[in-house]
Amino acid sequence: MADQVTSTESNAIYHEVPPTITFLLRFCNVIMALMIVISFTMCLVEGHRNQTFYLLACNTVISALVGVVVNWWYRGGDLGSDKYWYIFIVAAVITFQCITTDVYLFKSTPTDDTNIHPASSNAFYIAHTRNSVFGLATPPDSQSLL
Repeated sequence: MADQVTSTESNAIYHEVPPTITFLLRFCNVIMALMIVISFTMCLVEGHRNQTFYLLACNTVISALVGVVVNWWYRGGDLGSDKYWYIFIVAAVITFQCITTDVYLFKSTPTDDTNIHPASSNAFYIAHTRNSVFGLATPPDSQSLL
């Protein structure tokens, strides 16, 4: 029993990875966790405007679980100590996902979306492209070029 307590695992991350990398991993995980908390909270707060924001909250939770599992594998030695770059990639992708979620939550929506293409502009477009090739209008002096 004493040997199990005092012995170290051969794949522990602190033996093969420099302390700078370990600090950067922890820093990226903290930033990722903050972004997840902010994004999840904002999705819940803004969910009353649109019900799909609750799906974004679920997506954020699932991504957080992916980040936790990858870090668990790394800490346990299942991922391997030389695969620390994988945690950087996962943290960057989840952070980018949280940023895009926040941008999507607060994007501006048009106030009057009943008729965005009035009939008069469509009639103008149809009249000017009637004698065109591939939807490109023909210039009026094209007959003189032939």
